[in-house]
Amino acid sequence: MSSYLKRFASTVIAFIIFVVLLASVLLYNHEKKQPSKSTEKVFPSLKTGEIISIDLKSAGIEFSLRKEGGVWVVESGGKEFKSDESAVGALVKDIGEMEVEKLVSRDPGNLDEYGFVDSLTEFSVHTKDTEYPVILGDKTPVGSGIYIYDLGEGRVLIVKDLYLWGFLKKKPDDFRDRRVISLDKDGVSRITVRVADFSTAFVKDGGRWYEVIDGNNHPADQKKIRELLDSFADFKAEGFEDDVHGNLEKYGLTEPTAEIVFYGKGAENGVLLGIRKDEAAYFAKAKDADPVYTVSKNYFIMLPKNNGDYLNK
Repeated sequence: MSSYLKRFASTVIAFIIFVVLLASVLLYNHEKKQPSKSTEKVFPSLKTGEIISIDLKSAGIEFSLRKEGGVWVVESGGKEFKSDESAVGALVKDIGEMEVEKLVSRDPGNLDEYGFVDSLTEFSVHTKDTEYPVILGDKTPVGSGIYIYDLGEGRVLIVKDLYLWGFLKKKPDDFRDRRVISLDKDGVSRITVRVADFSTAFVKDGGRWYEVIDGNNHPADQKKIRELLDSFADFKAEGFEDDVHGNLEKYGLTEPTAEIVFYGKGAENGVLLGIRKDEAAYFAKAKDADPVYTVSKNYFIMLPKNNGDYLNK
């Protein structure tokens, strides 16, 4: 009898285990089939490819980003500047992906409660047919959200700050192209350099570089030439100093401290270095453009100062 009961108990336990496992499998499959929780976009009908301009007000500074012929430009103070396409692209991406974390209020009565009245940060996204105006308010007391006032829909929302960094405390310079020149380094066949009273030239012949001294070609240090080309092909400013033509004397650019020019494929790209701005930077400009930039002193340091600097040793 006891043997029978033991067999019966074992059968019951096995059955219970089977039922538990079956229930777990069914629950897992059910949960898997359930649609994931959907998130609401702040601008659900907006297609980022249709954005033609973005007006920004940040820290009291007003400027615009506009698309002209498929290319973004920065408009500030009645002037247009080339944009940093990656910076503008990141902003457009955040606009398209911006999600509502929480709907706080519709038609709020007290905007000052959320920091909108004294806000210094606003933006307005424009397509051909629609405008999406927004005011940014205070950070939420808890969490990583920021209150925004969606004027188009008349509602107060909480949006995670990761979508809004591109609008906070921004200036036109943050979206401007920092490239001083555009250089096709592989197409360069000649380089001229002048630093103070010293000048020299480098030519490419048969795939190798030579320094021209007294009319004769001397083998140059190929590694140093490559480093020079790499650096100036990605020659970017650290800051923007002046955009007014005629102010060059104050930056030492009417009689530059140094000059380097790259020649190749019918193109000529030159850079002028003026006086020091401080211990870490020089004033600089492209030969054929007005804007004055500040650039790292490392660009000046790498220039040859005598014929021995770049010769193959």
